[in-house]
Amino acid sequence: MKGAFKWILLGGVLVFIALYGIEMSSSGIERIYGPIEKNNSSSVISEDDRYNLAASDENSTTVKSSGLSTEADRKIAELEKELKEVRKIAEQNARHERLPGITSDSGEPTVNKVADGTAGLLQSVSNSGIRFIASLFGSVTG
Repeated sequence: MKGAFKWILLGGVLVFIALYGIEMSSSGIERIYGPIEKNNSSSVISEDDRYNLAASDENSTTVKSSGLSTEADRKIAELEKELKEVRKIAEQNARHERLPGITSDSGEPTVNKVADGTAGLLQSVSNSGIRFIASLFGSVTG
């Protein structure tokens, strides 16, 4: 009897861990790409498409006319120019960072910044765990 109870308990724990992992991954995907639509239409850009878009943005400096008015073409060209400037600034700022995500500009010690990042991570994990448990009970009772 004790052996069967241990196997049932182990199975329950494994199922819980699997469900929790699925919930964490789906909430992470929704946090990055937005809510997942129910009608099977994906608004997520694939890796290849994203690479092709980035490569075409970097290589093309002229605006291709697609039947838009010259005013729209001019605005698109201005926006592309601003985008290139923003990318250049972001690349320059990224080169000056000692650690990714932790800048050395302010006088705040690095230990405090790492502690703040860890606190944010723990808060996110706690928040998603609470949401998972609430959704689990909601699906069981509802």
